[in-house]
Amino acid sequence: MIKNYFKVAFRNIMKHKFFSAINILGMTIGVTACLFLILYIADELSYDQFHQDADRMYQVGLHGKIAGQDIRTASTCPPLYRAMAEEIPDVEETTRLANNSGQVVKYEDKAFTQDKIFCADSNFFSFFSFELIKGDPTTALKEPNSVVITQAMATKYFGNEEPMGKIISMGEFKAVKVTGIAAESPSNSHVHFDMLLSSVTREDLRSERWLNNYLYTYYKLQPKGSLANVEAQLKQMVTKYVGPEVEQMMGINMAQMEEQGGEYGYFNTKLTDIHLRSEARDSIEPAGNITYVYSFGAIALLIIVIACINFMNLSTARSSGRAKEVGLRKTLGSLRGQMVGQFLTESTLYSLAAVLLSMIACYTLMPYFNTLSGKTLGMDTLMQPAFLMGIVGLIF
Repeated sequence: MIKNYFKVAFRNIMKHKFFSAINILGMTIGVTACLFLILYIADELSYDQFHQDADRMYQVGLHGKIAGQDIRTASTCPPLYRAMAEEIPDVEETTRLANNSGQVVKYEDKAFTQDKIFCADSNFFSFFSFELIKGDPTTALKEPNSVVITQAMATKYFGNEEPMGKIISMGEFKAVKVTGIAAESPSNSHVHFDMLLSSVTREDLRSERWLNNYLYTYYKLQPKGSLANVEAQLKQMVTKYVGPEVEQMMGINMAQMEEQGGEYGYFNTKLTDIHLRSEARDSIEPAGNITYVYSFGAIALLIIVIACINFMNLSTARSSGRAKEVGLRKTLGSLRGQMVGQFLTESTLYSLAAVLLSMIACYTLMPYFNTLSGKTLGMDTLMQPAFLMGIVGLIF
């Protein structure tokens, strides 16, 4: 019976080629637009999910109000990470990143002004899940004047030479040694680096001043740790460490500053929320916006609804022409359920053709969409089991 449904459905589609082409083309355009939006949304929501224990990782930000000016920044001070690791039991591990871009990097006759250079603590590769192709993740950034570079930078400066152990000149640091080769940062990361310099190379990163904010501090919560406890103890640190420096600089204590309308404290942003939900300024890279994600999701749904309405309108327009077919089938003894099955089979074939053509269109147009959106999306997202099940559901 089902085989007969498909045979008759295929004959009807081929018999009315113009109608079928219009219907399938309309659905294909709608589904293609929807799939591109789904790819964009999936990429936006996947930021920093690739890190192990990403659900326990946070970035510390600074919130202050001075002279009526409200400040909410991702920049923090050098000694914060050590104090958090030593004094907050709910914190498992901390690490830092400091922007060091704009350095002139030289090797022999090659010299480039290099962006995407950061100073990182020695535990960077154990804290985050960035891949280190060559080198020891525990010691690559341990010694002063050590640098980890990406594979692309290794090719850029050394060509086919072995980069490990090579000495390069990096701005004010004169000579630094290549101690590791890292893979390129995933596109869905909130930080992309070309070079990582060991933090012990920069003397200012050993500063103990708490009112000197210019780097990024991250921490990992204990498996059973409490975020509320961390926030409470961060408040105590403000009183303990920031208070004396405020009094020395302004001549008033923290209580007096608060009475005058001032504020100073830290807030936490989950690592996976940095790209879309961070309220801080001065982020490492321009962030996205969760509002756009919701908007694009609504647009994708609206496009599918419009495509379905168009399909139904065209099918309804043909209903009078198919009344004779229905009458003849009833005369020959067809049951109502059998006719419903026949029409649903035809509709399913239309949907299947539209979705298959949409997949081909997505594959063909992906480079142009990436240029438009500024992303590096691939069809691998649509090939994941969850998306494939969604596409099957979309057909029905």
